[in-house]
Amino acid sequence: MMSTPSHELTLVCSELGTRDYLSGEIMTKQFRDVSQWLWKKYPEQISGWLRRGLTNLETPDKDRAPLRFDYSDEAGNLVPIDSAEDISAIAKMSPQVQWHPQVVGGANFRQAFGMNAAEILTNPKYKNWRCVVPGKPGYGIQAVGPDPQGIIRTWTVKPTADYPLSPPTVVSQPAYKDDICWRDGTLHYTGYSHGIGSPWNDVATRSTNPLFVLLTELLQKYKLAV
Repeated sequence: MMSTPSHELTLVCSELGTRDYLSGEIMTKQFRDVSQWLWKKYPEQISGWLRRGLTNLETPDKDRAPLRFDYSDEAGNLVPIDSAEDISAIAKMSPQVQWHPQVVGGANFRQAFGMNAAEILTNPKYKNWRCVVPGKPGYGIQAVGPDPQGIIRTWTVKPTADYPLSPPTVVSQPAYKDDICWRDGTLHYTGYSHGIGSPWNDVATRSTNPLFVLLTELLQKYKLAV
């Protein structure tokens, strides 16, 4: 890794005000390697930032506080990057990646989502559901089917970077109109921003597979034939 004008991917951290450039051999590796390199380069800055926001975290380190990465797609939406992602693959989709210090626990978000999605993919009732990325349920699932009005809709469900703490992103194409639960084709979790007591929090707390519960309720409400 070198800070040089000749590079293939730019790393930016708004929290720390840093900018780094990746090129050469590192481009053949994965983002877990980038995380280790950043922790070695900015140990005091990362630890200091975490201590300011998390007083109960006395000794932040790369194991207790893995870094989060994301990039912006063509529509301007932030797309989370798993630590096992190849750097070269992401560089083809975006010239810049943002990274953020954070504290997480347990399995990563793609593993957690993938395990929940597997129950849907193997359920005969949901035979039309498929992986967005073939063979990788952790990247999202998708189904195509008619609604009661005969409109063919595509539902795409993808994990957020801290799933299941945060609900997955659910998108319908074409978008639902005149429905307060949907905004510009994306499901709006009413009350979710209020934290405890929100609809998603209730589901995630009471169920071992909140994704299955969510989709079951949505399919019952909107009668999508999938």
